[in-house]
Parts: sequence; C-alpha cells; structure tokens
Amino acid sequence: MKRFTALLIALLMLCLMIPTGVAAEEEKPFWLTHFNNNTIEGSGVVFTEAYSGAGWWIHFAFAPTDVEGVYQIVDTSNGLADGSALALDIPEGGFVWAANYGNNYVEINNNPADIDYTSDNCSNAINDVSMNWMTGTLVKFTGLDLEGQTIPTSTPDVNWYDDAYVCTATYSIYEGDAEVGGESEAESEAESVAESEAESVAESEAESVAESKAESKEESVAATESSEAEENDEGGLSPIAIAAIVVAAVAIVAAVVVVVLKKKKQ
Repeated sequence: MKRFTALLIALLMLCLMIPTGVAAEEEKPFWLTHFNNNTIEGSGVVFTEAYSGAGWWIHFAFAPTDVEGVYQIVDTSNGLADGSALALDIPEGGFVWAANYGNNYVEINNNPADIDYTSDNCSNAINDVSMNWMTGTLVKFTGLDLEGQTIPTSTPDVNWYDDAYVCTATYSIYEGDAEVGGESEAESEAESVAESEAESVAESEAESVAESKAESKEESVAATESSEAEENDEGGLSPIAIAAIVVAAVAIVAAVVVVVLKKKKQ
C-alpha cells in the first residue's frame, strides 16, 4: 500500500511538472518615431505614402490581413551595410517601416556641440527585427496609428535619439492563421451590421408602402361610396318622397270615387 501511495504521488508531481497551455506571444518594442520622413537619423519611420532615398536604411513592406492589427511582410530591402537599399512600394491598406542607426556627429566631427543620433533604443530594435523579420512573417502591432499618425511615446518632450526617450508601441510574431487581402473581423462585422440595417430599412419602407397603398385603397372606396350616395340624392327620389306621392295619389283616387258615387245616388 505504501509503495502504491508513493508511486501515485510521484505521478502527480510529474504531471504538475509538464507545461500546459500555449505560450503567449512575446511582445517586443516597436521602434516608431516618425511618419513619412526619409531624412531623420536614428529613427524608425512608417511610410504610408510613396517615398524615395533612404539607401542606408532597412525596409519592410507590410500588407494588411484579415486579422485586426496583424500584417504580413511582403517585401524587404536592407542597405544598412552599404547604402544599397531601395525604397519599397506601399502595399494597399498597409505601410512600409524603415529604420537607420544614425550617425554620431560628436565623434565624427570631434565636436561636443554636435548631435549623436545613435541610441540603444534604435540599435536594439534594428538588430532584433533583422533577425526575426523576413518575407512572409506575420506581425501583430500595438500602438500603430496609421490614420491619425500619432507618435506612440510617453515622453513627447524628449528627443527620439536621447536615452530617456520611450516608445510605447510593441510588436509580436503572430502564430495564428491570417490571410493577406481578406476582410478584417472588424470590417466584416461592420459590413454585417450595415447589411442588417439596410434590410431593416428596406422592410420598413416596404411596410410603409403597403400601408400607404391600403390607406389609399380605403380612401378610394370611401370616396366612391360617397359619390354614389350624392348621385342618388341629386338624381333620384328619396323613399319618403315616394311614399308621400303614393299617399297623395290614393287620396285623389278616393276623392274621385266618392264624387262618382254621390252623382250616382242623385
């Protein structure tokens, strides 16, 4: 019995040691400091419109998928080492993210008054995506505002190249299924609501038209009956008038008979 109990306890402990569930997607900093600017050093820039240059940058083109907030990398270009990068086309509904290390002009010009555009924030972000992003990778973003183009930072008064600057956007590698070119869940739901509202409006209009036709028909019938009654009143005799005429005729006939009888008696 003791051996059985000990074996049972050992099995329970072994089960507790086995990991359960699916590991959560790891969120990492997404370096985003500017929109649509190809001249900023030490930056991470999102392009939503055609651009040029940026030869010493690394570029990734993202196309939207049918999963909200998830984009797929469809093209890349890397000129960090030799300045040979080419500007990428903006996918429809998507964007291009590009970044560069920047220069330390303090050292280059040996002038403390110059600006050092390099930062650990930027360098770490570029090194990270260089290893983890490639054509076909699905990436989920938070803090990415393509419409309002709000810069995701909690330190707006700090220069992006300073160590104290904080970028609040994040990304994670999406492990689920997503399809480029499909409708997002939000868009699909919005279309469904719109269709439902359209159907409701159509039904309401149909009912209104039916009620209007019914009312029109009732009014037409009532008008016809009223017209017939008026015609009877104008073109014919009422029952009372007919009865009076009959009574008068009978009275006249009776009077004539009485006169005739009296003459015969004479």
